[in-house]
Amino acid sequence: MQLQTFCINYRMRKISFLLLGLIGFVAGSHAQIQVSQEPRHHNVFENEWVRVLDVHIPPHDTSLMHKHSTPSVFLVLSKTKTGSQVIIEPRTISLTDGNIWFEGFYDTPRIHRVWNEDTVEFHVMDIELLQKPSSSVNIDFTLPHCQSLFDEKHVHAFRATLPPGVGFNLKKFGYPVLVIGLSGPNADGRVSDRHFTKKGDFLFLPAGSDIEVRNDSKTHEQQFALFCLK
Repeated sequence: MQLQTFCINYRMRKISFLLLGLIGFVAGSHAQIQVSQEPRHHNVFENEWVRVLDVHIPPHDTSLMHKHSTPSVFLVLSKTKTGSQVIIEPRTISLTDGNIWFEGFYDTPRIHRVWNEDTVEFHVMDIELLQKPSSSVNIDFTLPHCQSLFDEKHVHAFRATLPPGVGFNLKKFGYPVLVIGLSGPNADGRVSDRHFTKKGDFLFLPAGSDIEVRNDSKTHEQQFALFCLK
């Protein structure tokens, strides 16, 4: 009887260890998913400079566990109550509407998953910076109607706020630029020949482009984020 009990207990412990190992393997596998492979992070544009991930998480939905390890710019485009489970966290982030920031992930990645606790969609953009920055490039200047947000090795970021009917032009601009619309849902902005009608509209312009940024609205100001790439 004691031998039988010992054998049953041994089998139960063995099964428990196998289950724990399987759970650990599954969790570890999920943690290794790069953010560009996470299904709620939609790859809407990619070239040698940037990968634009447009992130939409519906109410009460959760992303898979995923890893951020590429230098990136983040833009929060909705006012949504969210939560997260963090495995590795190099810094505390604020997912408040309108927040724009850079993270290099040079030494430590972020591994986490995010859920939507609200009744409205969570919308954020993750701009992965793919080009190795040139050490000789120094984008130290001002742009009309623009506030400098940050100047990092890969990118100098600006927020443009344009009153109704106002715009500016950059002739044969010397750097590649990614422009993202920050106004919506019924915006009336324009970047060169592209109309910006909602938050998250974007246009990539290669170096040497003539760039026009304009607010075509007669009543409301428009905001844009400009990312000058190095």
